[in-house]
This record gives sequence, structure tokens and C-alpha cells, in this order.
Amino acid sequence: MSVQSAAADVDVDLRQLFASLGRNWLRILVFVLVVTGLAFAAASFATRHYKAQTQVEIAPRESVYTRPASSNPDSDKPILDEQGVATQVQIISSNEILKQVAQKLGLSRLSEFDETINMSSLSRVLILLGLKNDPMDVPADERVLKKMREKLNVYGVEKTRIIAIEFSSEDPKLAAAIPDAIAAAYIAGQGAAKSESNTAAADFLAPEIADLSKQVRDAEAKVAAYRAQSDLLMGGNNSTLATQQLAELSTELSRVRANRAAAEGTAESVRKALQNGGSLDSLPEVLSSDLIQRLRERQVELRANIADLSTTLLDNHPRIRAAKSQLADLDAQIRSEAQKIMKGLAMQADAAKSRENQLVADVNTLKAASAQAGEQQVGLDALQRDAAAKRQQLELYLTNYREAASRQDRNYVPVDARIASPASVPSEPYFPKVGPIVGAAAAASLLLAAVFTL
Repeated sequence: MSVQSAAADVDVDLRQLFASLGRNWLRILVFVLVVTGLAFAAASFATRHYKAQTQVEIAPRESVYTRPASSNPDSDKPILDEQGVATQVQIISSNEILKQVAQKLGLSRLSEFDETINMSSLSRVLILLGLKNDPMDVPADERVLKKMREKLNVYGVEKTRIIAIEFSSEDPKLAAAIPDAIAAAYIAGQGAAKSESNTAAADFLAPEIADLSKQVRDAEAKVAAYRAQSDLLMGGNNSTLATQQLAELSTELSRVRANRAAAEGTAESVRKALQNGGSLDSLPEVLSSDLIQRLRERQVELRANIADLSTTLLDNHPRIRAAKSQLADLDAQIRSEAQKIMKGLAMQADAAKSRENQLVADVNTLKAASAQAGEQQVGLDALQRDAAAKRQQLELYLTNYREAASRQDRNYVPVDARIASPASVPSEPYFPKVGPIVGAAAAASLLLAAVFTL
């Protein structure tokens, strides 16, 4: 019996349960209409808030025609990574920029940004009872900044170098004016920072250039004085005169030695030919003699005459004997002339030997002078390197100073940012949305009424 009664207790009659909703439909309908009407009234009379957005692009703005000469050729590429964009987001939402915008637009005079203006009686009573903090205890600038931060949203658009500046306000015109003013203040601040950096660079470079100019003059004067003191005269190929003369004398010495050896060899060949009775026709120096050539031609003629006479006359014939005698005289003359050539070659070799000895002495003298000049050249090179380094640094400073001064004079400081999309005045509020609010209130009230009725 107890089991059956327990089962009967837990049985639910769903038909009777949902029938109760039909019996109480009027009460449910009234409740839903009341709640929906209250939601509609609250949404209709609620303060409307408008939202506008300004987009700022972070990109280099330097023209290819005005880019400094020392810039990287790839400087047209994007200059900021994800961390760099996040840094610019923090700069845009900094107190300094917000204060500038608040002061420019006079936000401290608006009750939307300063709750001390037109404070309600209820708020005053709560402050007197200690149930609410007195906003007068907070400086006016901080009150305005706090409200601005509550309405401001600055973020980087994903996978781009675009920074979005969103702002909400009760005034649609103000909702569009404030993000535009923030973007303009940011760009102006970046330009001012660049201008300040440019001015600081020019102020730094001016005295540095003066000091470097004096250092360059002193360094070049030291080079000239050291060169004059050490008597370092420069020849061709950027080498000292002693070194250049040593090279020239060495070349001349090699040539003289070669000529001497050739003369001695030729003279020895002529001597051996004369001693051994050999033929002189193989020696170029002998063949080049005009007298020997004429004598050789005469020999050929005599041999031809002897050959002709031998066909008709005997060897003891006076004419043949006379021709042979002339031929022997020609041989003696040729050998005598060859001896003269040999003596000339010997004298030429002796002269070359004397010239060689003189050149050897001169080379030895120049070797010592070149060694000393080499030691002095080391010191001179050190001074020249120091002067060249200072001059190079001076030229770099002069180039940078001219660029900085020209930009300062012309007030040309391109900022690596621009307003890609200015804010437009919103025509519809983003809050409150009457339709969604009324619909949500109707659905919620219907659900609650059904639950309570069931």
C-alpha cells in the first residue's frame, strides 16, 4: 500500500498542468504587456549613446626624393611589427594626448565628462550621507580623463598596421570629433617629436663639426710636418721616391748584367773560333760587319775565278798562284777584323761590368735609404689613417647636419602615420537598441509568468 501511495504522489498530470496556463492566460498576458511596456519606456527614454571610429595607418611617409642619403634602400617597407603597433596604441591612449583633446574641445565644461556639473539632488544626498564618494575630491582633469577612458577604445586591427580609435558619446557630432581629434593630436605629437629630434641633432652636430674641423686641420698639418721632417718624397704608384728609385735601379742592373753576359759570351765565342781556326760565319756579330761582308764577297769572286782558271791552267800557273795569294790575304783580313770585333765586345763587357759595379753600389745605398723610408712610412701611414678617419667622420657629420638643418628651416618632418579613415557622424545610436530590448523583455517576462503559473 505504501509503495502504491508513493507512486501516486509523484504522478503528474501534464494535461492539467498545461491547462492551468490556459486558465491563467489573461494574467500572463497582462504581466507580459506590463513588463514589455516598461522595457519599451525605459529604452525609449534612456540616454542615447553614439559611437564613431577613426582609423590610423602606421606606414613610412618619407618621399623617395627627400629620403636622407644614408637611409636604407628598403626603408619603404613597413616600419613596425605587431609589438610596434601595440606601442603606438598605448601612445594614442596616453594621458598627454587625451588631455590635449579635452582641452581643445572643452570637454571639462560638459556634464557628460564631469559629473559635478548639473549634479542631481539624489547624488548630493548620497554624498552627504557618505554613501557615495564626492567627485569634487578628484581634480577636474582626472575626472574628465576617467570618463574619456570609459568611452574610448583603441586597438590594432588584426594582421594589419591599422589602429582603430573608437569613442562613444551622447552627442553624435562629439562622438566623431573626439577620435578625429585624438588621431590629429597623435600625428601632431609624432611630428613634434621628430622635429625635436631633428633640432637636437642639428644642435649636437654644429659644435661637433667645429671640433672635428679643427682636428682634421691639426691631423693634416701633422702629416705635412712629418713628411717634411722625414724627407719622404712620394713617387709614382703611391710609393716613396727611394723605393721607386730602388726599383728602377734594380731593373737597370738586371739589364746591364744581361748585356754584360751577352757581350762576354759573344767575345768568348769569337776567341774560340779564332784560336781553333773554326768558321766565323756562324757568329751574328761577325756577319753583321759590313767590311767582313765585302771581304766575303771578294773571297767568293776569287774562288770563282780560280775555279774558272783551273779548267784551262795548271795550279802552278802565275795567275792561279796570284789569285790564291789574294784569297789568303782576304782570310787574314777577315780574321783580323774578327779580332777587332772580339776586342770591341771585350771592351763592351768591361764597360758593362763597370756600370754593373756602380749600379750595385747605388742599389746598396738605396736599399738602406728605402729601409729607413719604410720605417718612416709606417709612422706617416698612421698619421694619414687618423687624418682620413677624422675627415670621413667630418664629411658624414656635414651631410647629416645639412639634411637636419634643411628640414629644420623648411619645417619638413614627415610622420610615419596618416588618418586612413576619418570618423563620420553616426546617424543611429548604438545604445539603446529598442527592438532587441523589448523583444528580450517580452520573452523573459513570458517565461517567468509561465514558470510561476505552473
